[in-house]
This record gives sequence, structure tokens and C-alpha cells, in this order.
Amino acid sequence: MQLKGTYKEIWQISYPIILGSLAHSINQLIDTAFLGHSSKTALEAITLGGIYYFVFVFIAGGLARGCQVIIARHSGEGATEKIGIAFDHLLVLAAVLSVFLMLFFGYATPYVLAFVVKSTAIQDAAMEYINMMNFAVFPVVLGFCFNGFYTGISKTKVITIATVCMAITNIICGYIFIFGKFGFPPLGIKGAGIATAIADTVLFAVYLIHFLIYKHPARFNAFTFKFISIKQLWSIIKLSTPIVLQNLIGIGSWWYFFLSVEKIGEHELAVSGILKSLFVFIGIPVWSLASTSNTLISNLIGQNRIDDVIPALKKVLIVSVGISLSINLIIVLFPHPILSLFTNDVQLIQDCIPPFYTLMIALLFFSSSMIMNFGITGTGATFVPTIVEIFCCFFYVLYCYYFVQIKQSPLYIAWGCEVVYWLSLLTFTTIYWSSGIWRKYVKNIDTNA
Repeated sequence: MQLKGTYKEIWQISYPIILGSLAHSINQLIDTAFLGHSSKTALEAITLGGIYYFVFVFIAGGLARGCQVIIARHSGEGATEKIGIAFDHLLVLAAVLSVFLMLFFGYATPYVLAFVVKSTAIQDAAMEYINMMNFAVFPVVLGFCFNGFYTGISKTKVITIATVCMAITNIICGYIFIFGKFGFPPLGIKGAGIATAIADTVLFAVYLIHFLIYKHPARFNAFTFKFISIKQLWSIIKLSTPIVLQNLIGIGSWWYFFLSVEKIGEHELAVSGILKSLFVFIGIPVWSLASTSNTLISNLIGQNRIDDVIPALKKVLIVSVGISLSINLIIVLFPHPILSLFTNDVQLIQDCIPPFYTLMIALLFFSSSMIMNFGITGTGATFVPTIVEIFCCFFYVLYCYYFVQIKQSPLYIAWGCEVVYWLSLLTFTTIYWSSGIWRKYVKNIDTNA
């Protein structure tokens, strides 16, 4: 599908991703909300367990996003038969990655938690969640592969269908297993892990069924695995590795922040856990539009319409900023009702308010910086966002070290590290696009992968 870069196309691609991502985030939101009304220790533990979840989500997402660039490029070229070949290679890499992640996290996580968390109760609770989530690695990774495929070909409505099914499954299973309903024993945080693992499996199943029903294997020359080659695998790895590294650097910095907060106190960790879930939720439209900018720019380059890249990027920016400001306004006006969804602890809600407003300041820079960052990936220069990430995370960690580790500042100051990060990212990405350097790298991609 060859795109023109109109507002209509941007919306048609984006809104299913937005709806799907909203449903996807409900997994973590529901877990946090259920456990917030169940146990403070469980709430603190899922904060750390949720970061574990984000680790393999970001690794899988980085791999899929790299291949998404290639698929979108082929889609712009009209080279339908090459799309399936690229997807087959992605699935092979995903299968290998899944096995590695399951083994690594299965053996390494207990030692990591013991090293970084003081409370044995939180350690044990986090491990209960992580042990269950380890069963979800395979369907999560493959689910992201299908997500990258459908986004790359600009057919995103199935993403909404699949993720809504996943969210409904997680709500039902979470209610049953966490609180012990319909004859099941109350499993608390372990039940949250079971529910999320089942929901992620449903997500993958819906993607697979849709792929087969609509005969995509025949249409795109997929699922043949006849043309698997080391050269093509390496091409995807080269494109995806910088994205994966970027994601890991980012989640590592976030992990460092939460570990620093945990040293201040368990109550502060619980507050930050709620804010983390809220941040992920309200950032969904931006993330979705950023993914759209990735596909749109790669597709335009595939059509050799280089001069249309900047105008298309500006259109995505306008849509993203408008949506982001609207969401932020609603949240600023109604903080208490929103925060009460996560916990019934009045003091916990009250303590969330000051850092909550700091987070709103960060979100002013979040929208534009994400669009431009993902747009750079769409040009094929995936190493550039990684370099930018290193600098941004350096400032983030430096701020965190001084104000959280050394000063043990109040949370509204501690969460200022998010302001520092997103402002830095906005600055660096703006300089990159404004300089015109990006034009040098638009053709430096192996589209035969």
C-alpha cells in the first residue's frame, strides 16, 4: 500500500493502533488497580515486576519495529512478495529470542532482585509475578511480530481487535485469579501474572487466526520459510539491534530510578508505581502516532518521495500534540478520580498529586520528541536514536543520582528526571531533523531483507 501522507491516512493508520494500545495497556493498569485495592506489598512488587515485563516487551518491540521499517519500505515500493520473506525472517529471529529470554529471565531474575531490593517480602512477591509472566514471553514476542507486520502494511484495524480481546481476557482472568472467584483460591500477585500470561496468549492467537483466515501467507508469500538466509537475518538484526539497545538503555534508566526510589521508602515506591502505570496509559496515543510516523516515513521513502517526508512528519506532529494536550488537560482537571482507580488508600492518592503534576510538565515535551524520534527510525538510520538515547539517559541518570540517591528529594522533585529526559530528547531530535543530515541515510538500508 502506497501512502500519500494525508491527515486522513494518518488517522486511519493511527486510531486502530491507539485503541489497540489502550487495550494493551489495560493489562498493566488492571493488575495495578486490582492489586492496589488488595495489598500494598503486591503493589510495590508489581512495580518492579512490571519493569521486567517492559524489558522483554521493549526487546521484542525493538526487533519488530526494525522489521516494520523494512516491511513499510517494501509496501511503499509495491514489492508485495518481499514482505512475506521479511516477515518469515522476523519470526525465526523471534522464536530464537523467545527461548533466550525465557532462559535468561528464569535464571537471572532472582539474583537481580536479591541484589537491588531490600525487602524480602517484595522480592518474593515480585518473583511470583515474574515466574508466571515468563510463560508469556513466547506469545508476547510473536504478538509484537504480527503487530509490526500489520503496522508496516498499514492495515492496523486487526490490532484493535486482537488487543481488545486480550484486555477483556485479562480483566476477567485477573478478577478471578487475584481475588479468588468462581471456586478459585485468591492468588494475589501470582494471579495477576497468570491472567496477563493468558491474555497475551489470546492476543497472539487472534493475530494468527486473522493472518490465516485472510490468506496472508499466500498474498505476501509468507510462512514458506524457503528463503531463509543468514544474510537476510543479519540485515534485520543490523536494523533492529540499535532499536533494541535504545529500548534497553531506556528501561535500564527507568529501573535505576525505581531502585533509587525504593531506597527512599516502600511508600514512595508504591506512589511511583501508580505514576508509572498512569504515564504509560496517557502516553499511548503518542506512542501509537509515533509508530505511524515510522511506517509513513519509511513508506514514502520506498516510493522515493523524499521531499514529502518533512511535511508528513509535521502533520503527525500536529495531530499528536493536539491529542496529547487534550488528554493532559483532562487529567490535570480530574486527578483524584483518575488516581482513585489505582488505589483506595487516601494517603497514597494524596501523595501522588505533587509528582503527578511534575509528570504533566514532562508530557508537554513527550509528544513532539517521540514523533521525531520514531520518524528517524523510519528513515532507516536506527543507530541515530540510540546515540541520542545514550545522551538523554546520561542526563536522566545524573539527575536521578543527585536528587534521588544523594539528596533523597521529595517525589515531585525526583520525578523531574522525566522532564530532563524528554526535554533532552526533543532538543536532540529537533537539531537532527533541522540540520538535514537525515537525508544522507534514507537509502542506507538493505531492502532485500
